[in-house]
Amino acid sequence: MELAGLTYPEVQATLQKGAVALWPIGSTEAHGPHLPLDTDVLIAAESARRALPLLAARLGLQGVLLPPLAFTVTEYAGPFSGTISIPKETATAYVRDVALGAARQGFKAVCLVNAHLEPAHRFALRDAVKAARAEAPCPVVLADPCDRRWVSSLTEEFQTGSCHAGQYEGSLVLAARPDGVREDLMKALPDNDIDLVAKMQAGLRTFDEMGAEQAYFGHPAQATRAEGEATYAVLADIVAQVVAEALEGAR
Repeated sequence: MELAGLTYPEVQATLQKGAVALWPIGSTEAHGPHLPLDTDVLIAAESARRALPLLAARLGLQGVLLPPLAFTVTEYAGPFSGTISIPKETATAYVRDVALGAARQGFKAVCLVNAHLEPAHRFALRDAVKAARAEAPCPVVLADPCDRRWVSSLTEEFQTGSCHAGQYEGSLVLAARPDGVREDLMKALPDNDIDLVAKMQAGLRTFDEMGAEQAYFGHPAQATRAEGEATYAVLADIVAQVVAEALEGAR
């Protein structure tokens, strides 16, 4: 159920039955020479899509996918062609307003499904959700795999912090849109075991400064579709859990 593909009477009927809005949140930025610029958008949208049957089975609610967010704060990949970043203040205001607008439509909850892991972006989402909650008539929540309680359920590479365009994201793209992966390039890339989080904390400002001259970290050559499928099961479950908790808290 994609909102943009429905007519307004169809949306009205869906809302009357009880529905939750899922908003995929990504970015447009370099993901190595082997993955597309919309990798984060793709991962977020697929995670949200795979959460739909869980919402129906566990909560008896229809999920509706909002059009994905494709532009946000993405400064670390800034030097690479195709990366488009916007200021944190712009991202915060936009996300807040869209989330609030969706909440006022009559959804039982609005859940942002995030797949872009840059810290400033994640702070923008948190600020936006907090601001939207102050006025929204329903819960507005954020499903973010970087939240501490979820990290241990995800892959080893994800947990190391060396996971931009590596095995973790490469596997997810293979599982969702394999024709988007330049597999010959991916299989030839050497490992790049650099702790991305540690480099950020040390004050380095771009991927190339951190030692990622091709805008990737981790082990891209080890990506597999099977790992991607298993990871999507976890990501979809995170979304369903966040929505369930929000609705329980509202009650």
